[in-house]
Formats: sequence, structure tokens, C-alpha cells
Amino acid sequence: MTWEWPVAIDIWLAGLAGGAYFTAFLADRFSGGRHKEWVRFAVYLGVPAALLGALILVMDLGQQLWAWHLFTRFRLVSPMSMGSWTLLVWSTIGVAMIALWFAEVFPAEEKGPFGAIASVLRPLVPVADILSWVAFVLAALLIAYTGVLLSATNQALWGGALLLPALFVASAISTGIAALLIVMSTGIGPFLRDLFGEVGEAPAAEAVVKLVKANTVVIVIESVILTGYLFWLSAFSTPDAALAAGLLLSGSLSPFFWVGVVFTGLLIPLGSGFIALRKPKPAIPLTVLLSALCVLFGGLILRAVLILGGQML
Repeated sequence: MTWEWPVAIDIWLAGLAGGAYFTAFLADRFSGGRHKEWVRFAVYLGVPAALLGALILVMDLGQQLWAWHLFTRFRLVSPMSMGSWTLLVWSTIGVAMIALWFAEVFPAEEKGPFGAIASVLRPLVPVADILSWVAFVLAALLIAYTGVLLSATNQALWGGALLLPALFVASAISTGIAALLIVMSTGIGPFLRDLFGEVGEAPAAEAVVKLVKANTVVIVIESVILTGYLFWLSAFSTPDAALAAGLLLSGSLSPFFWVGVVFTGLLIPLGSGFIALRKPKPAIPLTVLLSALCVLFGGLILRAVLILGGQML
């Protein structure tokens, strides 16, 4: 089976969903529960993103009606099987958490079908905390499994590359934070607050600054990992791996790598982030939005060049 753009889009959306939740969950836990809204935003945007990625992948299979075969058994060594199952379970848990949060804020005196559903679910609201931990473990799998499994293959660009899993993790976290920034710096955030209720979050401008600073650090780490990954392929791996690295640095994929990944996905967000770090006042919303969009685009192109490039030799 040849992996094309739909696979890259699927793992990009899965990494985005997992990275957003992974980041939001840890931020909430280490802050003593002050970022519950981040967790909810991560689920609200992560579930549709994960399902969209799965839908794109199914549509690319050619025989869509046979997609259910992916769920007849679980194969640990199959990226398609493991990814499909992880996405399914994580999305299911996300939907359950959204339903419980909805029941928590829905007025008890309201009647009708939604009121009846909320009254049934309301006693189960405490279960959401348990589900959040399960979702966190699955989110860690979402951001890491692709890099781990690819590095275990014999493809020149993937196999034996110790930093490949770390690169996927860093990129997933970065794109996840970028997705959260888009929600918080646009009208999407207020809309979700009105729809599902507020949970005592700090002012949006303050949250945006925190996330911009966090993403700047993550992008620096990602840049170091990417440099180390390419250096390892070029200098210490096999001759085929050096040729594969050349595809990215100076070969047919180099325009996508240098323009899409390095310039758009790393340098522009880094410049924006360093400017934000030097200013005590909240960052300009348009700057934050454009920088976040660059991160998302760069994350997609990174996965595309790695997936496509790994099959060229």
C-alpha cells in the first residue's frame, strides 16, 4: 500500500487533536485546575478534527464500505490499525465528555428532549474526570505512535532514526497549541463559551500570551530535534538514509521542506513568538492568528514530506 496525501492529512489532524488535549490537560493539572477551559476547547476542536481525518482516510481507501475491516482486529505493528483504533476510542471518550459537560451546565428546570437527556447524564458528571485521564493516555498515543512505528521500519528516511518519534511529538504539540490559539484569538472561543458554558477561565488575552510563550519554547525544541534528525541521517546512518535526507535538503522535496516547513512552519512563528515574549502586553490577535496558521500549515507539510519522501527510495 502506498501512502499519499490523505495519510499525511490524517496523521496531521490526529496529532493536532492529541497535541491540543495533551497540552491542555497538563496545563490544567499543573496549574491546580485553572485551565479547565483549555481542556474543553481541546476536546471541542479535537473530536471533529480526528473524525475528519478518519473520514478523509476512509474516502482514500477506494472501497469505503470495507473500512469497517480496520476494526475487526487490533494489530499493534500496523500504523493503520493502531491509529484507527486510537482515534476511535479517543473520539468516543471525547464525545462522552462533551455530553457530560453539557449535562453539567444545562438548566435543571428545562424540559424537552435535551432536558431529559441532561437529567439522565447529570449523575454521571463526576465520571468525566476519570475519562479525562483515559483521554490523556490516548492523546499521548496519538502524538507518538506514528513516529515510533515509522522508525521501526526499514525505509531509509524512517528506519533507525531515533529522533523521528520525538519530532512527531514536538510537531503535534506545536500544532495542537496553534489550534487552541486560533480558538482563543477569534470568535470561536466566545461562541463555545456561550454554547457550553464558562468554567472560570482566566481572561482570554492572558491565556493567549501563555500559549504563545509555550509554543515558542516547543518550536525551538522542534527545530533542534529536526536539525538533529537530519544530521543523524546525513552523517551517521546508512547511505540510503543520507540520500533520503538529500531529498528534503536539496532534492525534489526541498522547496516544500524549506518554504513550507522551515520558513513558514518554524521561522515565522518563532519570530512572532520572540516578539510576544518581549512585550508584557497581550499579543496582537491578528499576529497570533497568522502565526498559528503558519504552524498548522508547517505541521502538515512536515508530515507530507516525511511520508512521501520515505517511499521514494
